[in-house]
Amino acid sequence: MSPRRRTGTEPAAARAPKTMTVGGIRILTPEARLQAEAAAGRPGVRGLPGRWALSSDDHRRANAERRADDEAHNDYHRPLATLTDRGYAGPGGGRASVVPAMPEWRSTTVQVAGLWPFSVGAAAPTVGTPVGTHYITGAPVHFDPMSWFLRGYITAPIAFILALNGFGKSSLIRRLVTGSVATGETVLCMGDTKPDYRDLVEELGGQIIELGYGYGSINPLAVGALGSVIEQLPEGDSRRRVAARVAAGQITIVAGLIELVRGSRIADYEETLLAAGLRELYSPARGFTAASPPLLSDLLAVISDGADRLRQFAEEDDNPSYRASTKMLRRSLRALIEGPWGEIFDRHTSTPLDLNSPAICVDVSRIPEGDTKLLAAVLMTCWSEGFGAIAGAHALADAGLAPARTFGVVMDEIWRVLGVGEFMVDRVDALTRLNRALACWLIMCSHTIKDLASLKALGFFERARAKIIGPVGPDEIERIRSTVSITETEKLLVTSWAAPRPPTDDGLDGPVVHETPPGTGCFLLKTGEAAEPGIAFRMTFTPTERQSDIHNTNRRFDHLRAGEDTHGL
Repeated sequence: MSPRRRTGTEPAAARAPKTMTVGGIRILTPEARLQAEAAAGRPGVRGLPGRWALSSDDHRRANAERRADDEAHNDYHRPLATLTDRGYAGPGGGRASVVPAMPEWRSTTVQVAGLWPFSVGAAAPTVGTPVGTHYITGAPVHFDPMSWFLRGYITAPIAFILALNGFGKSSLIRRLVTGSVATGETVLCMGDTKPDYRDLVEELGGQIIELGYGYGSINPLAVGALGSVIEQLPEGDSRRRVAARVAAGQITIVAGLIELVRGSRIADYEETLLAAGLRELYSPARGFTAASPPLLSDLLAVISDGADRLRQFAEEDDNPSYRASTKMLRRSLRALIEGPWGEIFDRHTSTPLDLNSPAICVDVSRIPEGDTKLLAAVLMTCWSEGFGAIAGAHALADAGLAPARTFGVVMDEIWRVLGVGEFMVDRVDALTRLNRALACWLIMCSHTIKDLASLKALGFFERARAKIIGPVGPDEIERIRSTVSITETEKLLVTSWAAPRPPTDDGLDGPVVHETPPGTGCFLLKTGEAAEPGIAFRMTFTPTERQSDIHNTNRRFDHLRAGEDTHGL
């Protein structure tokens, strides 16, 4: 059969036009659209042509309405983008050749309500103290050394924070200290040099101890908090072990002070003489006790006058040879006593540590900036006293006389002590290897890994299981890459944080506006040595932190920048 041809006898509805023009665009007439809608209602494949016709007509009608509206409000005609299934086609239309599918998750209404601020989270567990938001996704980032260690994310609760000055290292540590105190831990900031943590500890209701010329003093021969628990312990091995540790700690501190004064290591026989002199001082004949400890001047007197008792420890045959062999040791002790250090170290401890406080800050900012040896001596003594106090609390807990506790220690400005001499590296190294045995997290802080490498103390950075890297320069990031796996993307990100922006005004007219550097508060958290991407986050201050002003380390400039935001982040 041949196809039927059109004839003049066809119905009028079949010969009626099916399209009309609106705004220069052809669209279906109402009658033709009704026919298309009827055809689209057919089931299956038979309704497909009708649905296509309706979809195409919808797009044409939308374009026609826009063009008609544009022509009504403009005196000139300009080409408009055409609406398609993938967007507006044409110049500036934004058509997408590929439309990605939206990710979907299924959950209960209770769980979905807790997804804040985005349903796509960062690769960081929400365990520990909230330290900021993810730099890319904006999701919350949580971290503190003890929480991550207890969950098994890191193998030791040690963190090292490395960044240039002025980018928020101390602010991040203050946030971690606040979170630890909130969980019931006691945090010790042993040797606050600026001070960076005094205001926070005061806000938390902690203890403040001042050391320096004309301020407080610390007696290296005092038994400290560790020795004070000896009488509380039952008779037996535990008491003997604690007593032996107290004696060893006293010898270590006095030997370290002598090394700082000399600038060289102490001899082995000299340490033996120190131990013998301390035993003599605490003997019943001398009358010194834990409640009434001796001073360095008493130790010098025993070594100087006790030739009959101490000569055997120096392996000398007569008094003249003993006096000759101990001359250097006596000179060093005399320098500690008669020199300017005597005002701090040859006096009884002015304020003992109180571990019942939520936090403790030893403020050493009164020590002159250029007196590096004295500062190193005070820091070393403070750290030893702090770790001894923690050991005392654990001794009571082991004996069932007190509840078990966890602690935290902040060792800021560690480069100050290490820069005094190579012999100080071993002293600090011995203090930093005890944190797991003492149930204590440790945070160390410095400006550059270059200081550690030059002092042969790179092991401190390597031993830290969590490394938090702030804004640093290109040379510094290359030095870090020799120890930590840093991707090229992370390298560009970290160095970009340290790049200052050009000024936005000439500073001549208008009010002065304080601009925060772009990388302030930005850090990269790396754990382990694997080539896994780190967690980039940015810390911002909470309203409570801003109101308390604990992060304002630029108070000396407040009179020059009155009315400006000096909070730093």
